[in-house]
Amino acid sequence: MACKRNRILEIKSYLESAGITVNIGKTKARGNRGVFLGRKNNYRIDVSKNLTEDEIVSVLIHEFAHYVHYCYDKSLKSLDFVFENTSEEILEELRNITVAQIPKEAAEVFFTQKNLLNNEIKLLSSSIKKKYPDFKTSSRYMKIEKQLSYPVNYLLKFDKIKVFNRIYSLEDMGKDFSFLSEEQKAYIMLCSKRRAVSRINNKIAKLNKYYNNSSELFARFFEFYLLHPQKAEELAPAACRDISEALKTNKIPALTEFCKIIV
Repeated sequence: MACKRNRILEIKSYLESAGITVNIGKTKARGNRGVFLGRKNNYRIDVSKNLTEDEIVSVLIHEFAHYVHYCYDKSLKSLDFVFENTSEEILEELRNITVAQIPKEAAEVFFTQKNLLNNEIKLLSSSIKKKYPDFKTSSRYMKIEKQLSYPVNYLLKFDKIKVFNRIYSLEDMGKDFSFLSEEQKAYIMLCSKRRAVSRINNKIAKLNKYYNNSSELFARFFEFYLLHPQKAEELAPAACRDISEALKTNKIPALTEFCKIIV
């Protein structure tokens, strides 16, 4: 335990000597395990609260990689500063590292929820089609929408509405709007499910964008390269070859010095 703490202190000391303010366990790191903040010549790394010592080391390595990337490319888009040729082969290897590091549950939960919602939408759509054969699941259906007046029609856009200090929600639809037909209720619920699917799709898109971000790909690779060198060599031989050569030739002095602390 003391050895790990010493390593954390050694890393922190090195980062601070490079002009980076390091906060460990003092903030929520903007909802992440860690975050690197760079603006002009002011640099800061925040490590979130309640992390194990091993996790703190991982986060410090990861955020330091962002710092180095930022020093060479303020846009954080190009990886040419470290790789001889950022080819599709290199990028695919970096994605392999990402897949190896990220728990499957992180993405699976979204796809599971999406599948459940789509199944519920199919059932609701089938019940509506019994009376309205021309109904299409993916588009608005004006024959039903025109039947709905205020305040019920607001439930086509919101799961919960407030009318004169009274709250109406989808859960209470059967009680508060018992006059609705089964097809109208099904259509209102279907609209809600479609909104939920849209929200999940947005989360999946953001996740994909984040995981395929150049700086994140490099930071995860650098972290994996230092902490799991053999596995990194198996998953990303070309990327490992390039960074090993960069370290050997002192192409990026900050990385070379940092690796001396970790290895």
